[in-house]
Amino acid sequence: MKNIAIYGAGGFAREVLILLEDMGLAARVSALYESDDIWTQRRVGGIQTLPISRFEPSDTDMILAVGSPQARQRMRESLPAQTQYPTLVHPNAKVHRSTSLGEGSIVCEGCIVTCDIRIGRHVNLDRMTTIGHDSVLGDFVTAAPAVVVSGNCMVGASTYLGTNSCLREKISIPADSIIGMGAVVISSLTAPGVYVGNPARLKSS
Repeated sequence: MKNIAIYGAGGFAREVLILLEDMGLAARVSALYESDDIWTQRRVGGIQTLPISRFEPSDTDMILAVGSPQARQRMRESLPAQTQYPTLVHPNAKVHRSTSLGEGSIVCEGCIVTCDIRIGRHVNLDRMTTIGHDSVLGDFVTAAPAVVVSGNCMVGASTYLGTNSCLREKISIPADSIIGMGAVVISSLTAPGVYVGNPARLKSS
């Protein structure tokens, strides 16, 4: 049985440690990794930190545990091609059997993911998020706590959905968008950007 490593040593990485504990996998966690330029020798949550240059994929699976979609994508691209990424679902989350979860995705405590949903690779669904029927979430999407995605929504890759944001049914979000905290999206968005408010509008630069 392979070890488990976490790439990241911040707040979300510590939450992932709790998730792994709740899944009965804490004993398999061998290290938390950081990029070589920021690594400092210390322990986080009782686990040693190491520079990513020392990661060995032959005996260890990797979890990408940072909130930023773009940072997770860069991490994924920097790691060896043979690296394997477990998919994590908290025992108190509900994911229907008709839903597909991509490699390396994380579903935290209290999430509800209903039927006929497609979730891409390395998607983070933080606590109490709900995803409605027939929705599609692209690779590297982040849903912060208590996000609500209604049915038949299309969320483009590397989009960030802020805490308590809400998407009306049958809308599309372009890739690389940011939906601000508490924003309410009531119609499809045509261009990537930062959207805030109720109803959500593109934030001026």
